[in-house]
Amino acid sequence: MNLVDMLRGQLAGEVGKKLSGMMGASESDFGKIVGAGLPSVLSGLGTMASSKGGADRLAQAIGGMDSSGFGDLGKMLGSSAMGSGGSLLSGLLGGGVVDGLASVIAKFTGINVTMIKTALGYLAPMILASIGASFKGEKPTAAGITKLFDDQKQNISAAMPAGLSLNSIPGLQALSGAASSAARNLPTPADAGDGLGKFLVPAAVIAALIAAAVFFMNSKPKVDEVNKMKDGVVDTAKDMTKKGSDAMVADADGLKMELPNSDTLKSGLTGTMDGLFSKLEGITDAAGAEAALPALKETIGKMEGFSTGLSALPAEGKSMIGGLVKAQLDKLNPIIEKLTAIPGIGDTFKQLLEQLKQKLVAMVG
Repeated sequence: MNLVDMLRGQLAGEVGKKLSGMMGASESDFGKIVGAGLPSVLSGLGTMASSKGGADRLAQAIGGMDSSGFGDLGKMLGSSAMGSGGSLLSGLLGGGVVDGLASVIAKFTGINVTMIKTALGYLAPMILASIGASFKGEKPTAAGITKLFDDQKQNISAAMPAGLSLNSIPGLQALSGAASSAARNLPTPADAGDGLGKFLVPAAVIAALIAAAVFFMNSKPKVDEVNKMKDGVVDTAKDMTKKGSDAMVADADGLKMELPNSDTLKSGLTGTMDGLFSKLEGITDAAGAEAALPALKETIGKMEGFSTGLSALPAEGKSMIGGLVKAQLDKLNPIIEKLTAIPGIGDTFKQLLEQLKQKLVAMVG
């Protein structure tokens, strides 16, 4: 089994079209994102899995996911996991490492770093689901995770685009030594009264953050409530933790649960429609309409992705995006009336305009 090829295969078809729409990425940019993003995230997870503690956390994260989407990424597109993937990835690798990955990939591909970070958040649950599928219905174990990444090391390395290096990302290589370091610092019986808290409190912080991420994936609680829960754990840890544990608490304090990308969905949808409007408003004859067919088809494809992303948002996010879509629909209607009145406009063009309109109507709800 080649995990990279398996993921690429599933992302090359309809799933990829919908996912690129959710990102607001062109077909070309989506290909670049997948080409660089997949091996980069897998490399980070592989580094993490090289330690028992990291492998344990990966096994727990995968075990907390809905297994019905394992092996069929299309089923995941409308799930809450797609909206909370960014938080899950930050919880596993650390926010600084994820930011570093996004920055390096953005520089390599020439794509906006915000879109890259959003894309990594979408790819993360798909990658974890594919890892889960490799266990063929069995519960993932730390030993199994470590073995899987050992077996896939060459495939991941071969998939890394030439010229893309992750060596400059702060904290990435440290993932492999984090668990070993923690084990070396276990208190001895002689100093257990003073030292036990130094070990257990940072561990509790990490466990609480992972649990919050998994809970968020499955039930979509209000983000403010999750952040309050996280802040309470971190504040308690800070009061009780001294010396060597401070760095771990500082790392935990940097993690934040995020809304399922409503701002990115808004940006992508607005950019897509603005681009289409600029083409439609310049059409004055049948030839112009014919030339605009590819852009119209691409926009309709992206709307399927936006619709899927919309379904994963909490109520307030759906309301905000719904209002935005209604505004786009109000702008589209008079344009449709004007274009369909032009002599010689083909039926295909008219049908696609109507198809786009109905997709927007469905998103308004």
